[in-house]
Amino acid sequence: MSILIHIFSQPWAEKLAWTLMHFLWQGCAIAAVFGAARPLAGGRPRARHALACIALVSMAAAPPITWFWLGRAAAFVPAVGPLSAATTAAALPGGRAGVPLQLVFPWLVMTWLVGVVTLSVRLFGGWLSTRRLRSDGARPAPPEWIAAMERLARRLGAGAGVRLLISARVDVPAVLGWLRPVVLLPLGAVCGLPAEQVEALLAHELAHIRRSDYLINLMQGVAEVMLFYHPAVWWVSRQIRVERELCCDDLAVEASGDVLTYARALAGLESSRLSKESLVMAATGHHLAARIRRLIEPHPRAHAISAPGAAWVLTTLLLVGLGTVAIGNPRNQHAGLASRSAEQYPVIDRNQIWVDTVRQGDMLREVRALGILTSSNSAELNLPRTQGKEVRPGQIVSIRYREIKDVTPGRVVRLGPGTEVIPVEVSVEGALPKDVKSGNEIDGTIRLEVISNVMQVGRPVNGSPNSEGTLFRIEPDGTQAVRVKVEFGRASVNALEIISGLKPGDKVILSDTTAFKDADRINLK
Repeated sequence: MSILIHIFSQPWAEKLAWTLMHFLWQGCAIAAVFGAARPLAGGRPRARHALACIALVSMAAAPPITWFWLGRAAAFVPAVGPLSAATTAAALPGGRAGVPLQLVFPWLVMTWLVGVVTLSVRLFGGWLSTRRLRSDGARPAPPEWIAAMERLARRLGAGAGVRLLISARVDVPAVLGWLRPVVLLPLGAVCGLPAEQVEALLAHELAHIRRSDYLINLMQGVAEVMLFYHPAVWWVSRQIRVERELCCDDLAVEASGDVLTYARALAGLESSRLSKESLVMAATGHHLAARIRRLIEPHPRAHAISAPGAAWVLTTLLLVGLGTVAIGNPRNQHAGLASRSAEQYPVIDRNQIWVDTVRQGDMLREVRALGILTSSNSAELNLPRTQGKEVRPGQIVSIRYREIKDVTPGRVVRLGPGTEVIPVEVSVEGALPKDVKSGNEIDGTIRLEVISNVMQVGRPVNGSPNSEGTLFRIEPDGTQAVRVKVEFGRASVNALEIISGLKPGDKVILSDTTAFKDADRINLK
């Protein structure tokens, strides 16, 4: 568990946690704007559907925008990683120990990831089940039904290539697929409903195809998976599904030309259960009784807010409050720390880092290569071309072996041709250790030159020769390390020349510090 806490205490996890928390108020704000704009659409389902889609797209876009903004905003608190108990106590009013948000972030991110994975598996399982509906218990429809569907497709502009199958696994007509859509007609509908009513229901399914509702429904599923923790996402997504059915009802009535026939067809299906596959578009849809009432009543009555609606309003108010805390807390916490103690910085265990001291003196420049012992007095090393530019015949080579501490001297004889790797022939000038023979793998170090009186340090993970970079220099009291700009010079196997930015005696961190790329200072514990 400690490993997981460490992984989810990195800067990316804290940034993700803040993104998720900011979406609490962002989702509520978008839902509130949608709720205010929805009545302006009046009795036009297409307009309400478009508004709901815009709201959901805005919700899906809000987290990526927030992620980008948090990476650039100066107000974003640079603290990353778990805080020590002492720092936590000092950060709270009155010096009392508590749990800062940074300690909650790893658990928040892990919980979110568990939810995303669980719902992703569920969504993928639904997709697989939907695909099986194409073949399990399905067979081609009679020619007369195929002809009727093609006629309706031309009337609706649903395009060609739509397949019509009779299925024993669905209770109501349904459409699945987007690129190669298939309409499933239940066996019971063929036998139990008049032909004109079945055609009206087919028109509803073709309306889904014309509107590309299957693709929109799939995108809804992805949004619900990624933002599952916010009820506003589910509410807006539900409105899309409700308005989608109303839009298809209108298109079906327009295609069939008879409102009562279509209403009777829906009433005939009212007792049927909708397929449980989330990626299936079916004629029954949501609020079937309300849809029938809408078709036969030209002026529907206004309704008071429902109990679920009241619960949604209360939940919205709660999440808006939480979102306000999410916005204000980083700055308030940052200000509190500034007034009581030092700022909160990333924390790193000094026992887990590699520290070296800058020194002045001669630097031995070497390159390292692996190879094999070709005989008792010869060897061959494979040297990358980038490192072989300064290798010359006659240079001294130190030959080492696996699990043997002895070192055998050698000398470069010649360099062979090569594009990416250059073979280097080496003469062995000393006796081989016991049990070492031809064919053994070796590790060779070629001495290039000795540079007199230069400032140098052990080669850092984040430093490249002849370039500019940064290193964390440990402060004299040993409690913190500050980022400094450094100009690097020539490099050796285990050392790097320092041109400027440091002085002899400075202690610097050579370990990988990319996890703290957004921090100018870190705490050592």
